[in-house]
Amino acid sequence: MKRAGVMTLVASALVVAGLVALAAPVVSMFGSDVTPVPVAAAGPAASASPVQQKTPTVTELPDWAKASSPWIIYPEGFRCQGTEGCPNDFRALIGEPGDILPPNVHYYDPAVDDYDPANPGKFSVFPSPAPGADMGRRPGANGFVVVSGASGKVTSYLVGTDDTLTDIGVRFAVDPATLTLDGEPVSPDETRIVPGDVLVFP
Repeated sequence: MKRAGVMTLVASALVVAGLVALAAPVVSMFGSDVTPVPVAAAGPAASASPVQQKTPTVTELPDWAKASSPWIIYPEGFRCQGTEGCPNDFRALIGEPGDILPPNVHYYDPAVDDYDPANPGKFSVFPSPAPGADMGRRPGANGFVVVSGASGKVTSYLVGTDDTLTDIGVRFAVDPATLTLDGEPVSPDETRIVPGDVLVFP
């Protein structure tokens, strides 16, 4: 009987010790002396910020572009006549310019780059007219329009085949009498125009 009582007492002690061991982690979890580790500090990836990729700049023309100069850096939103975009568009065809431009590359300058009827053989830019400045080609006004890139204003008009002063006035919403030809005022009833004539706008 004494031996059975001793074994029972030992077993009870072991059970109590086991319960205490299990309870210790629980107490430590809820104890006020333990500082929890923030989730963000669990690893280095959590604190890494995204790296923004910078567009590389072009400091030298590629070989294929060197024979097609000049290359022009147009202002944001600048548009040219036609559907093929502006000629020799540096940003569109090559890339972003750097602080130092390669040879034969320059920023758009209307005084230098716009088409000049007096010098038709040089490389030229043909800016789009401002909204409402040109109603579009039509019978009797099918010629070519010259526009100032600085303002979008129509500056002159190259007369096309079968053009008439009346239809030209309708196309551009102007009085034909305000136009000049070879430095002389135009008379809608008397002035004869032929293809290739240059009408200058006021």
